Amino acid sequence: MAKSNGIFQRGSSHYLRVVLPKTHQLIDMYKSGKVVISLGACSYREAVTLGAIKRAEILGQITPSFEPFSKAQEMPRKRVQNANYLRDVYERWKESKPRSMDALNSCMRALVLFEEQTKNPPLQRLTRSQGDSFRAWLQQPERQTTSKTARDRLTWVKSLIKYAYRDLEIIDRHPWEGIEINSQTTQKRRPWDISELNKLFEHELFTEYRLPKNWRSGADAAYWLPLLAIFTGARLSELAQLQIADIAMDCETPFISISNLGINQQVKTTSSIRKIPVHSELIRLGFLEYVKSLESKQNSSLWIDLKLRKNKPGGYYSNWFGEFRRALGIAESQDFHAFRHSVRSQLSEQDVPEPTIDSIMGHRISGSTGAKVYSHRTLSGMKTAIEKIEYKGLTLHNVLHRTIEKTKNKNPLEKGNSYR
Repeated sequence: MAKSNGIFQRGSSHYLRVVLPKTHQLIDMYKSGKVVISLGACSYREAVTLGAIKRAEILGQITPSFEPFSKAQEMPRKRVQNANYLRDVYERWKESKPRSMDALNSCMRALVLFEEQTKNPPLQRLTRSQGDSFRAWLQQPERQTTSKTARDRLTWVKSLIKYAYRDLEIIDRHPWEGIEINSQTTQKRRPWDISELNKLFEHELFTEYRLPKNWRSGADAAYWLPLLAIFTGARLSELAQLQIADIAMDCETPFISISNLGINQQVKTTSSIRKIPVHSELIRLGFLEYVKSLESKQNSSLWIDLKLRKNKPGGYYSNWFGEFRRALGIAESQDFHAFRHSVRSQLSEQDVPEPTIDSIMGHRISGSTGAKVYSHRTLSGMKTAIEKIEYKGLTLHNVLHRTIEKTKNKNPLEKGNSYR
């Protein structure tokens, strides 16, 4: 939350928000009437001092006693009449098609940084040299951002410039085309090994269905989401948003439908919309029975107790799972997303064709034109592929339960089934 002095924190960096007087020379450039600039990664005390100086400079109350910007980084000039600016392009881009709130926020953060570093020139005056300077600025050590974050911010700005060039035709070329940042993975994920999976699934949550008391776990979701992940390869966000209607049971091949059709449902890309057959091991563990037990509930969600965070059902769960995993002594690299690596590794080792793997995982079909055009997979064919997921040495316990009876503790713990 912003302090009364306009200082607020986002990630590791502090920012300054300055409300401009209506007569200020920059008011035409910032339609919201506010200027937001980054103060970099520093302590709050340092941010307050630096913010006071920056605010005074912006409002014209002092003349800097030092040169805070290079000549190429002068304070923003007044908007040129009838010129096109990147913020104008952003407004058009935002309305061009439905965008997720994450995409809008990420793009806006990149736009603010662009305006701060380049001083927001009209697009017709945007040069390749400015793109190179912006790239270098994003990667400065004092900014304390990862190479991936810097790359993503550059990509967002380039996307807006590309939109201005190709869709709006307000510039006759893309001046920053080819300017890239090579990112390095700071945390390398790998498939879970069997010892780690056994350490996870030997917890009483999975052997006795003792649900966590922590509200962020989502109760039943705490039990089912990891199991669904290792047998579907779906993303946490995709599994956490599932509704009862997304599970097709009355058919020859039961499947899970991942889409963006329901309330608060989103997908990463159009390739993420897919149907994943239910693995026989999930059926043995009682997943379909769990779904049936919810049909009488006045709730469409598959996870009644899973709370939303900023309209995202998986946000709180991700935090809880991280703490849960660390308490079990499982490596930091083995987060929920690493389950996807496990599934892809399983399918690859079983020689499942890449286009089929991409269809299951929700990735864009790669390969030849033929592979892309004829990318529709039958459920029976995908079921054959899904059934090749097999974790040899992993023991999973069949804890038969029904939601409405679980408090009565009447369901016995059956003998565990081992993949040996």
